[in-house]
Amino acid sequence: MTKKKGVTVEELNERLNADPSYVAREARKEAERQDSARQTRIAESPLVDDLRGAGYAVESAWDLVNTAEPYPGALPILFRHLQRSYPDPIPEGIARAMAVPDANFAWPTFVELYHREGSDRFKEGLAVALAGSAHPKDMENLLSLIRDPRNGESRLLLLLALERSKDPWAENVLRGLQGEGDPQLAQELGLILKRFEQKRKRRALRASSKKRDKGC
Repeated sequence: MTKKKGVTVEELNERLNADPSYVAREARKEAERQDSARQTRIAESPLVDDLRGAGYAVESAWDLVNTAEPYPGALPILFRHLQRSYPDPIPEGIARAMAVPDANFAWPTFVELYHREGSDRFKEGLAVALAGSAHPKDMENLLSLIRDPRNGESRLLLLLALERSKDPWAENVLRGLQGEGDPQLAQELGLILKRFEQKRKRRALRASSKKRDKGC
């Protein structure tokens, strides 16, 4: 008995593209996507104009999220626009662009907005901003936000601040959180602590290698 061959991706695409209803449906989706992108660009233009006026050649706040260059002069502008009424995904992009230590001046506002925000996208952006801009003095408050189940899955992003911390206290806190058995945090905490252990092993291997080299 001959085994029936499966359909390849190329063959499936050919079949779909030969279907007028599929082609029309995809064309509508693309037109809607382009119209949504155009509306977002229009809505974000006041922020973009202010950033360009300050010397930042950007098309969106998301351009700052994706750059490795520091942009301290943009942070006060982003902060002003953070509290304006913008459609998604603009507020999320502003918040993520402020996920840098120099934006710590805005930390109390991040907390206030995070508590009251209902949009999942903006709340996640604020969680990234809280984690990225947190200083050691903020860790106790950050821990309170992490422990509050009302903050939902965005709490997973807050854990980044503890993972990035070089203070041994952070790992102890993560282990303590794991012991509390919060089901929403459990998997991410396990992964973070595993990464801590892997880093520890790599450091031990490097130290052992250096020791052997000195003994040669």
